[in-house]
Parts: sequence; structure tokens; C-alpha cells
Amino acid sequence: MSDIHGELDRFKAMLDLINFSSDDTLYIIGDVIDRHPGGVEILKIIKDTPNMFMLLGNHEQMCLDTLGPNSVYGSRRLWQENGGISTYRELLYVCSPTERNRIIHFLSMLPDHFDVEVGDRKFHLVHAMPSDDPDDRIWRRPKPDDPPYFEDRIAIVGHTPTCYMSGDMESPFAIWHGNGLIDIDCGCGNKTELRRLACLRLDDLKEFYI
Repeated sequence: MSDIHGELDRFKAMLDLINFSSDDTLYIIGDVIDRHPGGVEILKIIKDTPNMFMLLGNHEQMCLDTLGPNSVYGSRRLWQENGGISTYRELLYVCSPTERNRIIHFLSMLPDHFDVEVGDRKFHLVHAMPSDDPDDRIWRRPKPDDPPYFEDRIAIVGHTPTCYMSGDMESPFAIWHGNGLIDIDCGCGNKTELRRLACLRLDDLKEFYI
């Protein structure tokens, strides 16, 4: 999954739909928080579930830049302009200092990419775009006609809503398959009624939507 953006009800409904159990491994490739109010609760679920693994997204990075030990000038304004107000307020005014520190520490330890092998397929999971540059991995957007990034593995990204890859602005958002690249950001957190939460099963590339 990717880009849940605080939509806790959809996240829980997806776990039910896919019958998520201790036999499964769930990779969440960034942007769990912001825009909707359930992001902190989703982070707690991921943090406390041993077979859920999360990647750093640009929204988690904005949170770290604002509330982490190495605060960045201007980061709070950037974060709040990009939907971070609900997360900011919950971490500061609802969570205890201990809870907040645990969450910030959890975010600070997140990797920004995974390489995984499922069956006979290899995948490179990254929030925004495969790159040697860490900033590109969480911020930069691929283009639909980009050549394959790898010869031996499929890149799976979020960050860019799939409608911008497919050019289809009229249909419910759907997972986009390109040349060696799959985009699974189906618009959670956006205001459109066409948004969905997607889950891609790596065993057979079956798609699930809520």
C-alpha cells in the first residue's frame, strides 16, 4: 500500500478485505500521515505490527523536519501547507511526550527504499522514484514514458496519483502499470470522490481497492 494519508477507515477496511494475518507481510511505501486525521493511529498500528514494514515518504520527512531533533527552518509552514495540520496538532497536543517521542523515533528509523523478492519476481519499493539521490526517492515524480529503471526488477512507487500517469481524470483511480514501473497511489487524502486505497499483492500482482 501507499499514500494512505490518514484515512484510517479505509486502511482498516483494506486489512479486512485482504484478510491480513500473521502469515502475510505488508509493505507500506510512505505517506501514511496528513490530510485526514487518522495518520497517527495508522502509524501506531504499523509500529506495533511486526509483519508491517514502512518506507519514508515526503510527508513523514516534513514531520521529522518540523518535530524531529534536527529541525529545518521553514519546515512547519511547508508541512502545514501540504496537509500536515491535523498530524501536527495530534502529535503536539493529544499525544503524551513519550508517545510523540516514540513516533518521531520510529519515523527517523524508516528506510527510503526496499528491495524484495517474491517468487520469481524482484521488486524495488520506493515512495516517489528510484534514484541515487535520497531527496529524489521521496520527492521526485516519474513520467509515464520513462524507460525502465532496472533490468532485473520492477519498481513500485506511490507519491504521484495514478491519474497523472494514466491521464484518466474521469474514472476511479486505479493502479498504473508502466514500463518496469508500477504506481499504486490511488489518491487517498485527495478531495475527489474518485480516490481509492489500493493494495497490490506481490505474489501474483492481484489488485485490491477500497
